[in-house]
Amino acid sequence: MTFSGNARVILVANRKGGVGKSTTVAAIAQQIATGGRRGGRKVLAIDGDAQGNLTEDDLGTAASDGGAGLAQTLQFGAPLNPVRGVRPNIDIIPGGGALSLVSAAIHAMRDNGIDMAAHLQTQLETLCAVEGYDLVLIDTGPGEVPLLETFLGIANYLIIPTKSDESSFKGVGKLAKHFFAAQRAGASIQLLGVLLFGADHRAAKRNQDLLEQLSEMLEGSGVDPFGLVIRHSEGATIDARGRGLAITELPGIAATERREILSSLKKGERPARSLWSSNSSGVAADYQQLVYEMMKRLAQYEQGSPRAAVVGE
Repeated sequence: MTFSGNARVILVANRKGGVGKSTTVAAIAQQIATGGRRGGRKVLAIDGDAQGNLTEDDLGTAASDGGAGLAQTLQFGAPLNPVRGVRPNIDIIPGGGALSLVSAAIHAMRDNGIDMAAHLQTQLETLCAVEGYDLVLIDTGPGEVPLLETFLGIANYLIIPTKSDESSFKGVGKLAKHFFAAQRAGASIQLLGVLLFGADHRAAKRNQDLLEQLSEMLEGSGVDPFGLVIRHSEGATIDARGRGLAITELPGIAATERREILSSLKKGERPARSLWSSNSSGVAADYQQLVYEMMKRLAQYEQGSPRAAVVGE
């Protein structure tokens, strides 16, 4: 199965929770939608997680249906109905608890010849043709295997975020089995890379060792892990989720709030509480570098070689 629309479909997944999947999807979406030398591109985010973190926390979407619309598409082939304009150039298909019911009914659907991947691909291609999306990003939950297998069947590319602990690495290993199985079954999905998330960016030697371990785990994919590290910033994570923001939006918010605090102090007023993170620009810069590397690798794949020397956008 191959997605035939003009948009690139990128799946962000790991079989372990809490490794930065939703944060990464929101950050990439915001960067692609607002930046680049050619201006912002149009992005569709699909929240394929029953927890709905991308919808509610990372993009602060008020009009969520709890995943009911996506569940209807997967089960019955109903048209996709995105929430439009959650940010300039960003629409979202909300996730939520209704997706758990889809996984629970998977055996009955298979017995009745229901193909969730075919339903989703058909409706996604139709939606992309109408809306003109340049990029589709799919967020996944750690435990909903039928949904994961469905998304692996339609996506063009895969990004795997992971933390440095043993359980997160085991999650990478479990996902790798599903990834290679999907390829053997005929899926066209290719690995873009593994991303080390929430690590100490100053621990260069340890991070290099971790990246080498990840390379060994994914031997046969032909792709190296991303050479950057998304640094640990607990304050930035709290701020972003508490305000329903992509973490890459925080530097702009911080600059605005600093001006407001200064204005309040000048007037002799008590300023409102500011962000917990003293400086979120570092983690935002990490995601900017990720998008650069991601676009470079996309260009390499589309020229026929994941290791070709190509200048990214």
